[in-house]
Amino acid sequence: MKFERFIVGMGEANGYIIYDENTLEALIIDPGDEAAVFAGYIQKHGLKPKEIVLTHYHYDHIGAVEALKEKYNCPVSIHKKDVEGLKDPNINHSFRGYRKPVSITPDRILSDGDVIQAGSVALIVVHTPGHTPGSICLVVKDENIAFTGDTIFDDDLGRTDLEGGSPESMKRSITNKISKWEDQVRIYPGHADSATMAFVRAKNTEYLDLLK
Repeated sequence: MKFERFIVGMGEANGYIIYDENTLEALIIDPGDEAAVFAGYIQKHGLKPKEIVLTHYHYDHIGAVEALKEKYNCPVSIHKKDVEGLKDPNINHSFRGYRKPVSITPDRILSDGDVIQAGSVALIVVHTPGHTPGSICLVVKDENIAFTGDTIFDDDLGRTDLEGGSPESMKRSITNKISKWEDQVRIYPGHADSATMAFVRAKNTEYLDLLK
């Protein structure tokens, strides 16, 4: 298994491509903008995209979805509680003229515990509402790796003051799910750099305050 991070768009969002080195089947996670950047990497490595997986519906994580779906004819998946937000441009919104509002209808509706497969690579869906109702983390099976979207970052947590956000849901997600991850699990968030859970437990004050 290999993966690559791409920092794209005005919001400097992280998108990822994860793939099986043998079959070259790939998953695209949160392609927020600059479809050509993702496409260039796919072409360079001869990858075969199988699915576009979204951790949530916000504009800075979905901007390249339409172009990549059309180019590779691959399905788009999102948690069932974020479907309406993805389809409604008044919710996923254009930000300060960043781009025109978009309405995307997903092809696959995800639930907690679902598995998304590309070759030998398997992502386990963990429903972590709080930033949005359908926010998810994607845990790589048999690896200490989790793609966390805007749920948790290296030194803070995702905002809960936007439409669909919920401090109560965030607290439950962190307490009941993310806090159970072992120290060696490395999170790859939707913005900023990766970190181990050991680092999070030492430095992430929002995480620590919430658990109190």
